[in-house]
Amino acid sequence: MDRPAIEGVVIVLAFLLFFPAGLLLAAIRLWKHRDLSYQKIDDWRNAGATFLVLFVLLVFIFLFLNSISPADTFALFSIWFILIIFLFTPGVSMLWVSKQSRKQLFIRYDHYRHIVMSEGITSVHTIAEMIWQRPAVVANDLKRLIGLGEFPNAYLDMNSMAIVFQRQVQPTVHSDSPQESTTEEDFPEDLPKDIDFKRAYEEILHEYTKMTSSSKTDKKPLPKTVECPGCGSSTLLQPGESKACAYCDSPLTYSKSE
Repeated sequence: MDRPAIEGVVIVLAFLLFFPAGLLLAAIRLWKHRDLSYQKIDDWRNAGATFLVLFVLLVFIFLFLNSISPADTFALFSIWFILIIFLFTPGVSMLWVSKQSRKQLFIRYDHYRHIVMSEGITSVHTIAEMIWQRPAVVANDLKRLIGLGEFPNAYLDMNSMAIVFQRQVQPTVHSDSPQESTTEEDFPEDLPKDIDFKRAYEEILHEYTKMTSSSKTDKKPLPKTVECPGCGSSTLLQPGESKACAYCDSPLTYSKSE
């Protein structure tokens, strides 16, 4: 944005080598910079500096020639009048215009910041109506401010003629993940970062339920006392145990139905 359409060195060389070509290049540069506020300020400054340089150069040439062949008073007055009117005065005026235009541009930059950041207005046409400038000028001013970083994460959409702010993409939080924020330091180094906690929890819960239900179903029977059908004595038998009564030798068997 700050690079001129035609470099000043090229225009100066064109002036020195072929005067009409320099004027043509200067006119082309002014036309290309018609919507570029910052470049127009530099054009005024460069033009003023050029006029002053020419004024000083011609003054030295005139003084040198006058020292060799002095001219009459009227000729001296005429030459000085021409140099001051056509070179010195325009040069000083152009430098003053450049300085004042720079101040106005910086004030306009402050208006842009307030309108966009405080009031939330991003339309180029609306901003142009608010500050009484052409939309093309406002668009180039906003491009330069964006390039300078005044509006972070933004760009100027030339189709809609509006400033578009790019929002940073926030990481998506899945409902399966823990609600508390976690970092890599919360996990052991050997734990895979892509582990599915919900699936692992369901597998653990399934195994626990399976073990609990099997333990209830396959509960080991307890020892019990069996009454001898022959003599009526009582004998303690282990689950599945069968033996003879110690008093009458009658067969005793652990029965689940009993």
